[in-house]
Amino acid sequence: MPTDKKTKQKTVPKKTTVKKTSSRKTTTKRVPAKNPRKRSTSSFKLTLNLDAEGKALIEKLCKWTKFVGIMNIISGAMYCLTIFIFSLPTVAMGIITILMGSKLTIASDHLRYASDNKDDKSFQIALDQLGRYFVINGALFILTLVFVLILLLMASMFAGIFIEILNEFRFIDSPMNA
Repeated sequence: MPTDKKTKQKTVPKKTTVKKTSSRKTTTKRVPAKNPRKRSTSSFKLTLNLDAEGKALIEKLCKWTKFVGIMNIISGAMYCLTIFIFSLPTVAMGIITILMGSKLTIASDHLRYASDNKDDKSFQIALDQLGRYFVINGALFILTLVFVLILLLMASMFAGIFIEILNEFRFIDSPMNA
């Protein structure tokens, strides 16, 4: 009988260890899939060492981004107020301009905080906000170019028709033809 107890005791732990190892395998499979993403974003470390010239440059950048940001917000508000005179596209332009101005003011605040406190995270946020501003500004620039090209194409098409109409009226109403 002592042999039976030993075998029973041996079989019970084997079953539980098998279950534990199988559950451990599933957790170890999930963890590496998430860790590389976290490591890649958190491994970025920026050390900001500035001399007097670099601090002066950052201060100028802070002042100008704050100024341009506030001017964008003011002009965006004026665009939004022109809904009574013009139409809905000016309001959309105003909202986008206000958004761009807020990106610049946020970037200015984070740049100032990063230079004063040597905070890498604030500097990263400032660069992110500046990048978003330039993406929005670049997209608007491309849209403006496309819109101008379409207007020029339409104007050239209608200009030909308009010139033909004028030429017909000139030849009919001219005193030499009478």
